[in-house]
Amino acid sequence: MVDSSSNKFLKNFLRILIIMTFILISLGGAVRAMNAGLSCPDWPLCFGKFVPDFHVQVYYEFIHRCLAGLVAIFTFCLAIYFHIKKFPKKNLKTIWMGISILLIQIVFGGLTVLKLLKFSVVTAHLIFGMTFLSTLLWLYFQLFDESNKLEEKTPKSFHIVLFLVTFMLAIQIILGGLVSTNYAGLACEGFPLCNGELIPTLSGLVGLHVKHRFWGYLTALAIFSFTKLIWKNKKQKWMNPQIVKYGTWLSILVILQICVGATNVLFQIPPIITVIHLALAATLLGLMLRILYKGIKS
Repeated sequence: MVDSSSNKFLKNFLRILIIMTFILISLGGAVRAMNAGLSCPDWPLCFGKFVPDFHVQVYYEFIHRCLAGLVAIFTFCLAIYFHIKKFPKKNLKTIWMGISILLIQIVFGGLTVLKLLKFSVVTAHLIFGMTFLSTLLWLYFQLFDESNKLEEKTPKSFHIVLFLVTFMLAIQIILGGLVSTNYAGLACEGFPLCNGELIPTLSGLVGLHVKHRFWGYLTALAIFSFTKLIWKNKKQKWMNPQIVKYGTWLSILVILQICVGATNVLFQIPPIITVIHLALAATLLGLMLRILYKGIKS
């Protein structure tokens, strides 16, 4: 772990990079919600220009590209800094994993335009964006996590629970991405019923939306049960007290996310609610990764 007091610049730099990446993902959701994904019909230029003429939708996509470029530059600078300062091998592995994911993400960003918003490409673009953010967060935890030294090691069974909940949350984000990229957000009218039924079908766009809802319910149930498990064992010598706090916030955010998801449907997918829904998904993932890191490192 890096001494945060002597590496204030690095800590702030990495924080800024993480915030920029979070904004980039949210802005990507705004581009999608505003139907601005093809407002720049070519790539990497926009209408054959580095700086296109002003138009609201064009600039949603143009600013998204500019911010992506800044994130890429900052990440490469960070990797170079790590090598110059000869950081530990585990940190080098993490930053180069991030670089690899970033390069793949850049390719999918271009393909998103060139393949005319093909749903599989756009979904992959979202997945790699979330994965890149996760890598940066993991690197931050490696460098600046101040782990409490506990009297006992965390049980392996608790590790399994941590990975299971993280996996369920990741699958839910992917399903949400598929609903968005297939324009299935309004395939189900109403909430909690879908077109007046609980499960009208599991096929087609309606089925995709239903799967997203029901996996979301299962994920929420898993997170609530996880929080209950944490509180039940909060006095155990192996339980990190920070996990208790984070676990509580995880359940609160899940409740908020369900409300936002319902609002998204009931108000016919307003762009601002769609962006909040995506931003909350990224926040939930980041918080779960924090809990996972604390749990397996305790």
